[in-house]
Amino acid sequence: MTIAYFISQITRYVSILGFIVAILMAYQKLPTEVPLSFDPSKEATEMYSKELIFYITGGTMLVLNMLFLWMSRLFPKLPDGFIKLPGAVKWMFYRKQLNYIITEWMNFGATLTNVLLGASVYILALINDPQETVQLPQFSWVTSAGTFLMIMWMVYIPLRLLLTGPVKE
Repeated sequence: MTIAYFISQITRYVSILGFIVAILMAYQKLPTEVPLSFDPSKEATEMYSKELIFYITGGTMLVLNMLFLWMSRLFPKLPDGFIKLPGAVKWMFYRKQLNYIITEWMNFGATLTNVLLGASVYILALINDPQETVQLPQFSWVTSAGTFLMIMWMVYIPLRLLLTGPVKE
């Protein structure tokens, strides 16, 4: 087990805990009916109950985490001929190391998902809290940061496989 693999496991568990804390805090702050869509005159056109938002967000997190876990457990069972990742050819004789790298990548994907979902629902709660004076433009950077992190996550595996080599055992 490498340091990066260990860190990916820890960050996944910490992000799950952070998501749970964020969604519970958001649930407490959200009004009973939450406006999610507005017309040009800034009147709410669609209202959803906070329970629905809570369950949909929690369910989405659960499904995505299970999907990442399933993919990380499925990868070691794939035959070598099915692996078409850039740079993966030099890793075929070191399949155990390649499996750890893919599992690490999936763990970071789950971490990213948990952080983005938790931040999104908490920002929604802050914006809709009548006691807060927070406005939506204050959080415009979150979309850019989330997009940047997703691109970094997608580029990570090809670059890691291309730029590094397996460690001789």
